[in-house]
Formats: sequence, C-alpha cells, structure tokens
Amino acid sequence: SSPFLPLPAGLKIATTNMRDDLLVVEVVSTNVKSCCPLCFCPTERRHSSYTRMVADLPCAGFRVQLILHVRRFFCGNANCIRKIFTERLPAFVLPWARLTVRLCEALQSLGLATCGELGTRLAARLAMQTSPTTILRRLMILPVDPVKSVIHLGIDDFALRRGRNYGTVLVDLQRHQVIDLLPDRKAETAKVWIQKHPEINVVSRDRAGDYATAAHQ
Repeated sequence: SSPFLPLPAGLKIATTNMRDDLLVVEVVSTNVKSCCPLCFCPTERRHSSYTRMVADLPCAGFRVQLILHVRRFFCGNANCIRKIFTERLPAFVLPWARLTVRLCEALQSLGLATCGELGTRLAARLAMQTSPTTILRRLMILPVDPVKSVIHLGIDDFALRRGRNYGTVLVDLQRHQVIDLLPDRKAETAKVWIQKHPEINVVSRDRAGDYATAAHQ
C-alpha cells in the first residue's frame, strides 16, 4: 500500500506505470484463504488466477486504473452448489463492478450536489472519467428514504416518452423534495397514494382533471 494510494489489508502494489495522464497500478492479492460467497466456508485450495481492471479515485491529478490480480478457489463444502469462486473484496470493489467503492461514492456525491451533465464536467476537472449516464446509475442504486408525513403535496405529470407515456411526480412542498413517482397519471393511481397519507391538508396541482378527482375522492 501507499499513503497516496491506500489499499485494504490483503492487497499490495506490485508495479506502477504512467501512460500519459493515466496511472496504471497492478495490485496483487496476498490473502492465503477466502470464503465462498454462498456457503461462507473458508478454503485455501487455489484453482487459478483472475485479472480485473477497475477505475479508482485520482491520485495527484492523474486518473488511476487498477489491474487486480485475484484468485479463484475451490469451495470445500461438498453440499455447496458453487464449486469454484473468485475471492471477494467487498469493502474495496463489488463483484463485477468496474469502479472501486470509493470512486462510486465520489460520483454519487457529485451527482447529488449537481446533476448528470454538470457532474460529468466537474468530474473531468477532478481527473475522474465518467459520463452523465454513469452518474445517474450510481444515484439510482442509493436507498430511498421512506416517505414521511406530508402536509402540503405538489402533484404534476412528467413525460416518460413525450406524447405516449406519462408518469406522476409527487413533491413535499414544505421540504422541497421529490418523495415519490407514479407509473401513470390516472386518477385512481393518485387516489390510492393520497389515501395512504390522510395528514395531507393542501394539494397543489396543475389543471388536469384527473388530479382534481383524485384529491376530491
């Protein structure tokens, strides 16, 4: 490990190379044994090696690409359906992910503070290569807070596909936050949602008759 590129226990830096503005770091796993992700049975029987390429947080203004050399193991549990597995590094990089956990969290913070397009431009200045779609995907995996009591409700439609498919957006007008999305803009759908929140005193809506019907009912 390095103070400029800290790594979790069980990983060590093997080599580093510079390619223009990209710092390529080969990282080797030193774990003697690993646990099966299904039955959690520890094993030391190695099967083969496995290489993964993942992006990491920038270092000193350079983009960082990690080449992870991890290993495959035999599961020692005869009753487990997973006979061979790749060692996991859950605190550092998730299975099948192409970003480290810390880079993913940084992109989520950019997206929450800005948006997809603006977050991408800011990330480029911070030496993080990404796209608006990637930032939005990172935001969509965040857990959604449960809907609290709503006194003043704002309700309007939005286009999933303009001229064809529409949904409904619900806003807490006191906290200025979107609290839920509905798959259509029908009165019955909105009515069912509003019935679950009898604490609502005021409904601010557009001129659509369906929302007036839902609020009235």
